[in-house]
Amino acid sequence: MKKKSYAKINLTLDVIEKRQDGYHNIDGVMQLINLYDVLDVEFSEKFIITSNSREIPLDEKNLVYKAFTIMKEQFKFKENFSVYIEKNIPVSAGIAGGSTNAACFINIVSDMLNLNLSLDEKRKIARKVGADVPYLLCGGTARTRGIGDELEILENIPKLKLLIVNNGIEISTPYVYKNIIPSGQNNRVDLLIESYNSKDMDVFFDRMFNSMEVVSINYCNEIKEIKDKMKEFGCKKALMSGSGPTVFGIFLEDKDLERAYNYFKNKYEKTFKTTTIGEQYGQ
Repeated sequence: MKKKSYAKINLTLDVIEKRQDGYHNIDGVMQLINLYDVLDVEFSEKFIITSNSREIPLDEKNLVYKAFTIMKEQFKFKENFSVYIEKNIPVSAGIAGGSTNAACFINIVSDMLNLNLSLDEKRKIARKVGADVPYLLCGGTARTRGIGDELEILENIPKLKLLIVNNGIEISTPYVYKNIIPSGQNNRVDLLIESYNSKDMDVFFDRMFNSMEVVSINYCNEIKEIKDKMKEFGCKKALMSGSGPTVFGIFLEDKDLERAYNYFKNKYEKTFKTTTIGEQYGQ
């Protein structure tokens, strides 16, 4: 069984506070985009992961492997699977390439074994796999709180034209959390959602932010250079996604997007034109 496994961007991301368990509470808005890997899953004598990419782990460090282990223990099934991951999403890039593979795998196993899992049941499994995985089972536009697993589904954002640029520099998410100064309780995301609900998109774009940028840009100033260059090409908003280093730009004019794409593609291999998408997995 083959399924597409879509990436996400953070339209806004705020780190609120450090929790007693060592994790951080966040607040923000996630958005599914039309950039995807493809998972091809078949029944097999033993569980195995293969891929066209040499950048991803193929053992228990892969979140697909973790999802398989959790589901096998919970449902006591005997079946094993071979999983081929056609990797197109940049790795360790802040756009949930590993998490979306795990979410996609949960959906596939539910279908292949006729488990008939509800979305809530899938999300309970997903929470054990990783913080972003529950959202990636839902897709669309959603406010994310807690460690990223508390979801408030919002009205789908109108389709936006995006440029995705990844410079290939790996930034450790634990490093960013270790060095970030939490913003504390505030109403910045509430104000963002207010402008979104009133469909005042100019104000919404102005209010978009990522509090992780200060740490990641200090580690890799090239992120700021990419953002500034996107603005020179006329993008409406340029922002880092997640802990970086991926930068996305929102473009209103095709000609501006094309000019920016040609410039960045010549400089960075992992440059993509794409759009936001609404429903779960684009369906």
